[in-house]
Formats: sequence, structure tokens, C-alpha cells
Amino acid sequence: MKLRKLLILGIPLLLTKAGAGIFTLFDPLNSDKSTGASIKTGAFVADDPVSLGDLLDKWHGEFHPKNGTNLAIDDMRFDIGASSNRWGYLGYTYRHQSFTAANRDTVELAWRQLNDIGFTPGRVYSLDISIEGFEADGIVYAKNFELMSGTEESLKIGVGIELLRGRNMQDGYLNGYAVADSSKDYDFSAAADYYYTENYLYNLDVQKPDGNGYTFHLGIGYKIEGFSLRLLANDLFGKIVWKRLPYSYVNINSANKSYDENGFVIYNPTISGVEKYVNRTQRLYAKWKMEASYSKNRTIYSAGADFVKDHWFPYIVLDRTITPDIGASLEYESRFSTLGLTIGFGGLKLSIKSNDLKNPSALGAAISYTRDF
Repeated sequence: MKLRKLLILGIPLLLTKAGAGIFTLFDPLNSDKSTGASIKTGAFVADDPVSLGDLLDKWHGEFHPKNGTNLAIDDMRFDIGASSNRWGYLGYTYRHQSFTAANRDTVELAWRQLNDIGFTPGRVYSLDISIEGFEADGIVYAKNFELMSGTEESLKIGVGIELLRGRNMQDGYLNGYAVADSSKDYDFSAAADYYYTENYLYNLDVQKPDGNGYTFHLGIGYKIEGFSLRLLANDLFGKIVWKRLPYSYVNINSANKSYDENGFVIYNPTISGVEKYVNRTQRLYAKWKMEASYSKNRTIYSAGADFVKDHWFPYIVLDRTITPDIGASLEYESRFSTLGLTIGFGGLKLSIKSNDLKNPSALGAAISYTRDF
């Protein structure tokens, strides 16, 4: 998705980062490092309660939820463009991202129902789930500036702006409760406040809205001798203005239900409330990265963390130059316990990360190619 380069002098350009952390961030610090063209794409998906394969199979499989907040993340970015040392970087970008958070009661209730596993009679489940995301494409421009330049100490700042065309969005929450009446039946009541381009709560055909917006990116890099610090922020003050966006504020309950051949409840929820089209400004959630590095003997040791929607995603990275044209890095990220490997050869870089080889619940991949003119 991007080449995020450490500000350490004397290390070949090959050792630039190709995806440290789990989010596919745009780095304006290095967007115009050289004059040339580049194409970059990367994606990361994760789901706390079940593996990705089981997620596609209606949650049939091993269940491993978190005791607190359970996350489901979908983060993808594609960039193609050209850069100039003098004029900066100009390119096209496509983005798709969503961030879903739910408590354990919500995911456990869903898992038990989808797998026909009995409920505990009399148990009260607290329902709490939220989603925020968008799909968009547009034009991105970036430029960096050296505020301090030297062989021992340097300071650089990079800024970027994107002009976006919104394609799809999700933004809303559902809160309520459910009470298990028996091992095969429960009653529930919930309220949903929901903006969307496709309704995931119940079947409803809607017209597609129009969306246009912008966002800003910022990078700050400081280096002194073999040490470097980097701060990166994506989607600062970002927004997409939607016209005629579908909106629902509804109450959902279990008054209308039936039972399958095994006696388990089947719901056709009763829905009441407001459904309408509105004009709305969607504020894009900011994504932050903080990283510290130390360079010695063709090796870079890094520790950092992504910070998104009040959640930390720490990681450590070991980068090694093997030959002037070949490099590799190993990365461990602790929130989803992913292990990543990146291989670089000339201007080509390939990266993959996962928390399990056979049945992962977190998986990421990236590929990039840069051609200097």
C-alpha cells in the first residue's frame, strides 16, 4: 500500500517499511522521496469471535471471543501515481474501510443462534454493536519539507490531501437486550440509529446517495544519529458530505417469531420507527501511528503502535538488508497476534501477515512496485 521509510541515513532505500502495523496508511513523508512512478495496494481483515473462513460460513466453527470489546476490521487501500522531488506526489486512490465493535454478549448470542447451540434459560444478554466505515476513491497530492537537514540530525514534515468521491458508507449502532426464555428461544428488544447505503439489519431497498469530501494526512520524522522517531496521522479533519443518504431510527423486537424443525427460534423482527433520506456529513475517523527505531549494522529495530478509535495496536519490527538489492523484515503485532514477513527486491515489495497458517482470524497482504525515472 505504501512505502513508509525510516529517517535513518546510511541504510539503503530497500529497507523502507512496507506495512508495519495493521492499517494501510498513506505516508506523505516519503511520497515524493524520488522522481518516478509507483503502484501500491494492501489490505487487512480481522475478526475477534471467529476465523475468517468461519465468518463466511455463517460463524460455523471455533468460537474465540474477547471478554471485552470484540472487533471486526476491514481496511484496504490502492494507490497509483507519480512523484517528483520538486513538485511532490500526485495520484489516484481507492479506499475501503470499516471498524465494527461489539460486546461479548452480542457476539455470543449470534454464535449460539447461528450454530443452534442452546441458551441458558433466564440469562439476560446485553446487546451493543456499532459500525463505522466508507468506500471512496479520488485524487491524492502530497509534499514533504525538510525543516532540518544534516548527517547527524534531521527533521522532516509531510502533508497530504485527498479529494474523495463517496461510493458507500455505514455509520450506526444498535443497543438493547435479549432474555433467554428456554434453551431454544429468547425475546429481544433493541433500538438502532443507522446511516447507510446498504441496510445490514433488515431487508430494505434504498436509492444510492451522492457523496463528496476531502481528508488530510500528516507525517513528522525526526532522526538523530542512529535513532529516529516518526508520527503519522491519516484522515485528520476528513469528511464526506452525503446527499439523500438513507437513515433509520427504529425499534426492533421479537414479537414475530416461529420455530424450525429442531425447535429453535426463527425471527422475522417487528420493526417500527423512522426511515427517511437525509443530508449528512460523515466524519472520517483518524488513524495514528507512532514509531521509534534504532539502526545498526544494516539492521533496523523498531517498536510502534497504531491508534484507532480509542484502541491501541502495538507492534515490533526487525528489518535487515541482505544485499544492496534484497531485504527482508519480520513483524509481530500484539492485538491480533499477527506475524508478518516482508521481502523486497529492487523496487518490488511483497508482504503477508497472519495469526494462524491454517485458520486465521486476522490476515493481511500488500504489494508495491516503484520505478525511478
